[in-house]
Amino acid sequence: MARGRNDPIRTPEGANVEIVAVESSGTASWRWQARGLQALGVWTERKAEAGEDAEPLLIHRKHLAEGLIAVFDGAGGAGSGSAGLTPDGRERTGAWVGSRTARAATEEWYVRVADDNAAPDALGLKGLLDLRLGQMAIGNPGKLGGSMRRTLPTTLASLRYEVGDGAVRWQVFWAGDSRCYLLEESGLQQLSLDDADSADALTLLVEDPPMTNLVSADRQFVINSAHGDAPAPCVLLCATDGFFGYVRGPADFEYFLLRSLSTAVDLDHWAANLIETVCSYTGDDASLSLVAFGFRDFEDLRGRYAARLGQVRAEFWEPLRAAESGTDREGFVAARKGSWERYRSGYERRMPVKEEGR
Repeated sequence: MARGRNDPIRTPEGANVEIVAVESSGTASWRWQARGLQALGVWTERKAEAGEDAEPLLIHRKHLAEGLIAVFDGAGGAGSGSAGLTPDGRERTGAWVGSRTARAATEEWYVRVADDNAAPDALGLKGLLDLRLGQMAIGNPGKLGGSMRRTLPTTLASLRYEVGDGAVRWQVFWAGDSRCYLLEESGLQQLSLDDADSADALTLLVEDPPMTNLVSADRQFVINSAHGDAPAPCVLLCATDGFFGYVRGPADFEYFLLRSLSTAVDLDHWAANLIETVCSYTGDDASLSLVAFGFRDFEDLRGRYAARLGQVRAEFWEPLRAAESGTDREGFVAARKGSWERYRSGYERRMPVKEEGR
C-alpha cells in the first residue's frame, strides 16, 4: 500500500478492513469494500506538487452503517497568493492551505457529531470551519490583498449518509461549485446547487460565472444543506469541477463515469480508468469520492449500469460527437442545447430549488 498522503477512507471502529492506496506522479487513488458497500477516491493535480484540491474524504462507521464523503477545491484565483512555506521549503498558496484545512475541519466535525450521537447540521459545520480556518489564517495577515482576493478560499461538497431497510438516506452540505450526485440505474442526478447566479448546468459549463459563495477565513459564507433518500442499490458521489467542468455538455460526465466503469474488472481498475479519463480532458485539478450501496459485488455494480451506458452513448454522446466533428459551429451549439434539454429533466429531478436572492 502506498503511503505519503492522507488516506481519505476512515473506519473509526478500527475494523479489520483493507484500504488500498495507489499513488503515482500527480495522481492517487484509494479503495475500500465490505459486504454491500464499495468505496473509492481519486485525486489528480495539473501542476506537480501544487494541486489545490485536497485529497477526497470518506468516513464509514460500520456498526452504525453511516458515513460521510466529501471533496474540497481550493479556489486558485481568489486564493492564488502565498500562504507561506512548508517545513521542507515548498511554497503553498492560500487555496492549497484552505482546501486541506477545510478537509480536516469537516472530518473533525463529522467524528465529533458521530461520537456525541448528535444530529449533523450546517451551522455546526460552519462554526468549526470558521474556527479552524481562522486559526490557520492568524499567521498570515496581510499575505493577501485586494477586493477579489480571499484568505484560504475553498469549495466544499459533502454527503452524510445512512443505510438501512433497503434504502440510503443522505444530507448534502456544500459551498461553492463542487457537486454532489446520486447515480441510479435511471441516470445521474445532481443533489447540490452551484453557488452562482445561474442554476442551469449548460450555462454554468459554457459561461463559467464566478461563485457567489465560498468557504474562506476572512468573509462570511453559508453552508447550504438539503436531504433525500433513494432505494438501494445506488451510488453517491462528490466531485470537484475538474471532472464535470471541462466537458462538451452536462451528459458527458455521466458518460465518462459509466464508460470507465464498464471496462473495469474491480475497484482499482475503475479508479485507474477514472484517472486516465479525467486527465485526458480536464484543465484543472480533479478529485472524486464515491460510495456504492447494495450491490453483491463489483460485477453486479458494473452490470447494473450497462443499459444506462448504452442509452447515454446513443442519445447524448454520439449525437454530440457527430455535431462536434463537423465545421458548423452553430450546428454544434444547437445540438448541445438540444441534448441538454433532453437530459436535464432526469438530471435535475432531485436538485434543490434555487432560493430567491441566492
